[in-house]
Amino acid sequence: MNLAFRFLLSSDTTTSTEQHTLRPYAHWFSHQRSTNTNFRAVSFPDVIPRLTPAFHLVETDFLNLSAPPNPHLDPVSDLSTWSRSESAYQSGYDYIVTLFFIDTSQNVLVTLEKIYALLRPGGTWINLGPLLWGSQAKLELSLEEVLEAAEEIGFVFDEAGDNRARRTIECEYTADSSAMMRWIYRAEFWVARKPK
Repeated sequence: MNLAFRFLLSSDTTTSTEQHTLRPYAHWFSHQRSTNTNFRAVSFPDVIPRLTPAFHLVETDFLNLSAPPNPHLDPVSDLSTWSRSESAYQSGYDYIVTLFFIDTSQNVLVTLEKIYALLRPGGTWINLGPLLWGSQAKLELSLEEVLEAAEEIGFVFDEAGDNRARRTIECEYTADSSAMMRWIYRAEFWVARKPK
């Protein structure tokens, strides 16, 4: 995944939109309506991706990730205001988005605790994904248990009246619109916050 990402980011290998072509269905012979559909080409990228100073790529195990320092804190000039709004000066991420991620954990409780630790006070966790626990999972919790564990750790979930609150979203996965089969997850979406 990182190799493909770096390939797309490089100005040596990706210089224009629709520059690269793959035939992603060439190996998938089941559920095909026609042999012509197997060898369809898909061109990419639709935009030229580039890193910016606001986006940092950190290639490490998620559990080894450290919270970033607060970029707004000047330790000398801000010392006098520290006690007035301490949470605004604490390190951590403002947002963490977990997309089809938490079920990849070996220990989901450790992952939930890490997400909480990486957020600054008042930070937001946005999740979307299923609970298809991997073969290395030490715990295979139900959705109810995951949510209860997150609350025990300290997360506060958005209220049900909020249109961003917890809900189920059907997500197509490795889809081929021309094939005779669809793989759909009834993924869970939620927004939770670390209290200030």
